[in-house]
Amino acid sequence: MELRQIRYFLAVAEELHFTRAADKLHVAQPALSQQIRQLEDEIGAKLLERSNRRVVLTPAGEIFRTRSLIALDQISRAGAEAGQVGRGEAGTVSIGFVSSAVWGVLPALLRRLRQCAPLASIELHELEPSEQLRDIRQQHLDVGMLHASLNDPELSSIVIARDRLIAALPEKHKAASQECIDLKTLSGETFIVPKSHASVGFHELVLAACSAAGFTPARMQSTRLLQTAVALVAGGVGVALVPESFRENLQIRGVVYRSLNEKTPVAKLIAVWRTDNQDPLVLKVEAELKAVLGIAERCGDPPGAA
Repeated sequence: MELRQIRYFLAVAEELHFTRAADKLHVAQPALSQQIRQLEDEIGAKLLERSNRRVVLTPAGEIFRTRSLIALDQISRAGAEAGQVGRGEAGTVSIGFVSSAVWGVLPALLRRLRQCAPLASIELHELEPSEQLRDIRQQHLDVGMLHASLNDPELSSIVIARDRLIAALPEKHKAASQECIDLKTLSGETFIVPKSHASVGFHELVLAACSAAGFTPARMQSTRLLQTAVALVAGGVGVALVPESFRENLQIRGVVYRSLNEKTPVAKLIAVWRTDNQDPLVLKVEAELKAVLGIAERCGDPPGAA
């Protein structure tokens, strides 16, 4: 059974006249009649009653017409949806992120994707960096936003934010009354730090800042996410070094943020994806990320144009 035969049958069923149907289809009437006969032979049932005066649908023809209209509609929808997915206008993309991405690039990216790919389904997952990298490598996650330094040909990345480190202190800490503090004055404190993972990340950045200030933290408390570290600071568990963007975007009762007198390392937030991931929607996410950062063209330009 060919799609062409179904369309020929539906034209005759609509016109109830072979000549008019042939004219509508721009085919010769004998060819049309032959295709209908072949269709009936394949189905094993007569679909049309023909006479010199009229053409009528048989009961089998009525059923076939109803089902064929539904099938053609589904085929049309399938073609349209496939085209949308192929152009990166629809489909599903999964994005992992750490808390610091929520106050910068991620909201701007989501706004652009709603405009450029309104039919796309976007799955968001707040995950620690090691979870994101694992899931990207295992193809369970398409794009990650995390603090890490990567050297892996299987992964592509761009820097999406840069932040100086500042200190998060309990509001009753003795150094809380100062606007700027020396990091070394915190050497005896418990440092609340995201746990280390296989790639160099925020954990190593904090240790490097402390080392540059001339000390190693006396005690450390590990957390999964930076946002949790600030909550633990509020509970008096210790102190934390966090990106400067937290000062404006994460206000928790009992926590104050203070700048550091030392020149601290810059926390780089990166977006990561598999180099071989050529899904059109993922390519669009990459392009729109670059557009948000001002290193790509307008929304809608070909992914990878930057």
